[in-house]
Amino acid sequence: MSHDIKTVGLIFTRKKIERSGFIGLEDYAIKRNIRIIHIDLSIPIEKQGNLDLIVHKMTDLVAKIERGDTEAAKLYQRFITYSKEHPQVIIIDAWPNIEKVLDRMLLYHHTKLCAAKDVIGGKPLFHVPKSIALDSIKDWRNDMEITFPTMCKRRTACSSTEAHQMTLIPSAQGMSQMEQYVKDDAVMLQEFIQHDGVIVKVYVADGQISASTRPSFKNLDHHGDVVHFDSQTLPKSFEIKTELSHDLDRVFLRSDPTDIHLYKESVLDTSRLQKIADSLHRQLGLTFFGFDVLLQSHTNAYFVVDVNYFPSFKNVENFHSMFVDILEKRLTVATAPAPFS
Repeated sequence: MSHDIKTVGLIFTRKKIERSGFIGLEDYAIKRNIRIIHIDLSIPIEKQGNLDLIVHKMTDLVAKIERGDTEAAKLYQRFITYSKEHPQVIIIDAWPNIEKVLDRMLLYHHTKLCAAKDVIGGKPLFHVPKSIALDSIKDWRNDMEITFPTMCKRRTACSSTEAHQMTLIPSAQGMSQMEQYVKDDAVMLQEFIQHDGVIVKVYVADGQISASTRPSFKNLDHHGDVVHFDSQTLPKSFEIKTELSHDLDRVFLRSDPTDIHLYKESVLDTSRLQKIADSLHRQLGLTFFGFDVLLQSHTNAYFVVDVNYFPSFKNVENFHSMFVDILEKRLTVATAPAPFS
């Protein structure tokens, strides 16, 4: 049976391997005649086996390259060169598609295109909060058309510490405090959507979706100070008691005594989420991605506020079998004989 075994290479950091739901994948996959190997970009890829397919998350390298890391640039170029010189090796996903979600303003334009052309019942399938780009926070002017409260995020969405550091700004007066947080970085201001403290996380694997709710920010007014936070340290569940800073605790729905998240889950339309996932897939061309949805207070209108490439799938049920199913599907298509003309 060894001649039937296909070899799939993963290009992920060890941290991403642990977070992405891959622990134990090798043992499961080999039972289905797929050998999983972890590619080391510090040595030629050709020396690591005859690969049939590669699944990668290169965003960590790109983040280092943006900070001037020349060694990361060499590793990235090794992967790009290998891909060009070995067109028979399937790559999931194509780098030009991943680039669409690495700049938050570029992603904003892509999601706006989806929102503009896809409707359901004569109304938009989803909405996108208005966003504006600033090359530097110093470029801010009071006459800019953005509504407060607003979120300030780095434009880069790569795997870096700064990409996850965000600031909630209640009013225009808070803009005077922003330089200490973002310095001269390019940023995006994204209008805050009132959503009752509940965010919906949607995970997409080749069209299959899994959704869950998490705590988020309470409905806000224009009072109070700016709140700086790291999005990766926010509580992931209403059941987990997490210590937050005083400022963050004031605006974040850490506990849910009224069970608002259960109400949100009861009105959540899974078929609409599937249509949104399909729309984003058509626009972005990604196999593995996640997106965040807010159900607006009072209206329950759907707002897509973020899309990211290959989020953690470790809490997605049966991810190992789902992942290997996708590999088998791609490998089968690649080896299928051409139809008679």
